[in-house]
Amino acid sequence: MLQFALDIIIFFARNMVAAFALFFGVWLLAGRRLDLSGLRLRPAVVWTLSLALVTVFAGIAAWYVGLEGFAGEVEPVISTLSWLVSHGHPLYTPFDAAERYSVLYGPSVFLTNGLFLKLLGPSLVSVKLASAIAAVGSLVLLYAAMARRRRDTMAVALTAGAAMYFWAQGFSVYVVRPDALMLFALALGLYGAARLRLPLAVLLVAVTAGFGVNLKLHGILYFVPVMALLATRFGRRATVSSLLGAGLVAAIPFAFNDQISLVNYLAWVRNASHHGLTTEFLSLDLGYAAALVLPLGLVLALGGWRRWQGTPEGTLVLSLVAVLPATLVLASKPGAGMVHLMPLALPTIYVLGRLLHRLQDVGFDWRPRTRQGALVAFALTLLLAGSVNEYRAVRLLDWQSRQLPDLADDVRDIMIDYDGLTLAMACGGENKAFLSTWPRALLAFSDNPVLLDPISVMDSSLSGRDLSSSTYDAIREGRISVWLVPRGQRPFRKVNWYAPHLPIFPDDFVEHFEKYYSPRAKSRYFDLWFWNGLPGVAVLRGGGGAAEELLVR
Repeated sequence: MLQFALDIIIFFARNMVAAFALFFGVWLLAGRRLDLSGLRLRPAVVWTLSLALVTVFAGIAAWYVGLEGFAGEVEPVISTLSWLVSHGHPLYTPFDAAERYSVLYGPSVFLTNGLFLKLLGPSLVSVKLASAIAAVGSLVLLYAAMARRRRDTMAVALTAGAAMYFWAQGFSVYVVRPDALMLFALALGLYGAARLRLPLAVLLVAVTAGFGVNLKLHGILYFVPVMALLATRFGRRATVSSLLGAGLVAAIPFAFNDQISLVNYLAWVRNASHHGLTTEFLSLDLGYAAALVLPLGLVLALGGWRRWQGTPEGTLVLSLVAVLPATLVLASKPGAGMVHLMPLALPTIYVLGRLLHRLQDVGFDWRPRTRQGALVAFALTLLLAGSVNEYRAVRLLDWQSRQLPDLADDVRDIMIDYDGLTLAMACGGENKAFLSTWPRALLAFSDNPVLLDPISVMDSSLSGRDLSSSTYDAIREGRISVWLVPRGQRPFRKVNWYAPHLPIFPDDFVEHFEKYYSPRAKSRYFDLWFWNGLPGVAVLRGGGGAAEELLVR
């Protein structure tokens, strides 16, 4: 019985429109029997509840920064590349290079995280801090963009609602990816377009939009509502100026950083264009999109569209409607999903705030019971979806981290034991074995060379890009002295997550590797494969440490 109840709760937490329909229906039915018209929350209560949710949101961000590990599979490669590009290594390698570690994200995410690594030193805390600050900062900026007075009750409630929209996607908002930075850039752009005067508004929108495009190439889509807002305040000329400025800002990293090649970046983007589309997560994508549209649809349905035609608020609504279909298509790319829709939560909440503020000024013409029911149902829906999905995500991450205790320390001890040898990490196996490879960024932080990253190889192999002959040469020549392989696994045996789920490394590469490398030592979590050209043999170690055996040279 308990399991059934939990399954029902999870179902409605993952299906927000269904949850709203349930809560709204219950409210209307209850209103027939009970007089609910007198139920009102005082502003102090709204502020307390909203700030409590935002505080928990920030608390989870702080907890994750201090957690020794990562929550997502892409974070290790982003962290690695952030260090590499800030220390003189190319960010985007050509496909004929020996190295295969690039991914298709724009340079902004790597340069931002790289800056934190430079300022604070190379660590997992440093590389996660930018996303944490960006996630929390986006909520602060959203409130600043919406609030019409210092203590705006509606604005703080909607800000908490935005946090629930983020939480509805689990842990995505906190991880080391472009998404949190995109939220921050978008919120800052909204603030500039809504609050600043010319020319600062145009300048700030240009900078944030250019930064967003360099997070993800399609990032300009998220800024369409921001550009529309700018146009409603200052006219089309201001919007055109911001677009031109955004183009200039986006060009800066490619023009002034020798390690960032526009040609190679576009080659990786073209590589991803061959991945096609998938319907694997279509129902989840459509459900989240419907949840975004729901509050705006309610306001328009209950108040009528005609009153908004030709108004700034109507223009903002149309800008959101124009962007949503294209974003849904992008979310259908293999490996994409709902996270591509998350940035739209910010302009959606902002536009909703504009509509409600206007109705608050002119007076609601809805029936009180309907208005109250819609408000309560929407609030409960967001609270259910956000809290349940985030709780499950935090519990999963906590469980995941406890499966491999002291994993990062094991990697650090190996680096100490084999100081002077070049180290790299090979994938091998699935699930827990693959999780054990996530601290591989620590090797790069210690200036070990990076030859291969499984996420990069996964993306390129899906498009039919074979490994370069130079990669085979690097293996033969022993460019990496020691490879850390998940214990008990065959090196480089990993299935592609994308259909048809083929091995990402071909058999001949695995055999080529095993010809030139041999396992000579072990640590708690890794088998250590040494290049056969190294002198000496592995013997049993006498002392304590990560490695159970050491190479005698």
